[in-house]
Amino acid sequence: MLRVEGNVIVAATGGSMAQASTAITQEGALEWVKKDNRRLLHVVYRVGDLDKTIKFYTECLGMKLLRKRDIPEERYTNAFLGYGPEDSQFVVELTYNYGVDKYDIGTGFGHIGIAVEDVAKTVDLIKAKGGKVTREPGPVKGSNTVIAFIEDPDGYKFELLERGPTPEPLCQVMLRVGDLDRSIAFYEKAFGMELLYKRDNPEYKYTIAMMGYGPEDKSTVLELTYNYGVIEYDKGNAYAQMAIGTDDVYKTAEAVRLFGGKITREPGPLPGINTKITACLDPDGWKSVFVDNIDFAKELE
Repeated sequence: MLRVEGNVIVAATGGSMAQASTAITQEGALEWVKKDNRRLLHVVYRVGDLDKTIKFYTECLGMKLLRKRDIPEERYTNAFLGYGPEDSQFVVELTYNYGVDKYDIGTGFGHIGIAVEDVAKTVDLIKAKGGKVTREPGPVKGSNTVIAFIEDPDGYKFELLERGPTPEPLCQVMLRVGDLDRSIAFYEKAFGMELLYKRDNPEYKYTIAMMGYGPEDKSTVLELTYNYGVIEYDKGNAYAQMAIGTDDVYKTAEAVRLFGGKITREPGPLPGINTKITACLDPDGWKSVFVDNIDFAKELE
């Protein structure tokens, strides 16, 4: 068994202590997770033509290429794009694997949301550049919010949401889950996210939950979608993971374990760059990577 004493997680022995130890451990872990300095850093996915995708994101979506790194020994290249600096804003991390020009997006990944001041104008620009619009601008049913949907060169969907100026234009990552209440509990406890709101749409047979580390209009949120009766999705091999900042990857890994997550990479430094990370899966198998805040800041220097 594990027990939390202050900030230290220690082993507990003795069968008679088992039940009490579990309660103390979870209480201590919950307290620490809530105090941890966490922020959504970036979303990672694979593309078949890096230059083509960068051109689309910069010319059509108005993003900036923030940095690019090639790892020839591992045969891949990363490009980081967004609307502001990585030390304060959420960005996308594109991965190009040498020689792989196509991926299967699957049915589980939903979309990435972008807040824009004028959806119709943005859609006109995207059309002029040859982009694909899958839903024309217009209000959401039952709401005044104007949206549109587009696809990038690899088929990833982006939802354009009409909003005023915001510090986080890259505002959503939507994933589909098989048990919404289970997912909400996991992201609250293991990830320290807040349930911002939950909305049921019986007419269209789905329920959404918005979760994050701050209000929806000022920070990037995770949108979890449950479609009535669907408990499992094909995740494909295109979408990779979300990255989240943390003050301590070791304590984070323990908390994830305690609340039902699966650790797929034990906490520790990455070879070559020495950034400490840990990787895990949520109950639906969606991957997240927690990155040490200080190490991440050094990466950006």
